Amino acid sequence: MELLLQDKGDGGEFVLDGGDLKQDGTFYTAVYLSLFNGEAFYNVYSDYKTDLDFEKKLSLPVTNQNLKEIEKAGQNALKWLIDEGVAKETSVYAYGDIEERINVEITITEPDGNDCKFAIVWNNEKIVLKEI
Repeated sequence: MELLLQDKGDGGEFVLDGGDLKQDGTFYTAVYLSLFNGEAFYNVYSDYKTDLDFEKKLSLPVTNQNLKEIEKAGQNALKWLIDEGVAKETSVYAYGDIEERINVEITITEPDGNDCKFAIVWNNEKIVLKEI
């Protein structure tokens, strides 16, 4: 079951459709929870632990070294998708813009070769993960 979680910049919220939780056929919720779930209570039961590493790195100043650290943290957070055979490959690309915001582009290649793309804009600790 793939529940749809949406981020409107103030944290993720499950979407209701006629009183029921709406389902989603994309990687959106998996990506969001992998990157922004922090040290979750269920880490004691899970083979794949979540942490705050990616989110903490987004708060660093925009430098080439920090952007590389963000990419590495993102790749580490999404590695379980490859380990479980859900994705063939993941790609995380981080860059800064003229307004000193950090932008992150994520591509997940499914085993059949199709790509799902997502983007994050980080500005003053406000995030929005969106499918692109």
